[in-house]
Amino acid sequence: MGKQKVSMTIDKEIYNQFKKYCQKNGMKVSTKVELLIKETIKDTSLKEYMK
Repeated sequence: MGKQKVSMTIDKEIYNQFKKYCQKNGMKVSTKVELLIKETIKDTSLKEYMK
């Protein structure tokens, strides 16, 4: 599976806090964002089937 480069606009303070969180937990920001996206897709998919 290939990777896709993306560009986002995020509040500076929120980004800085998130970056610190990731650093403290030994992960890259991009890795954590990818995991959050996967969780969101999974949760959304489950809700669609539960209708």
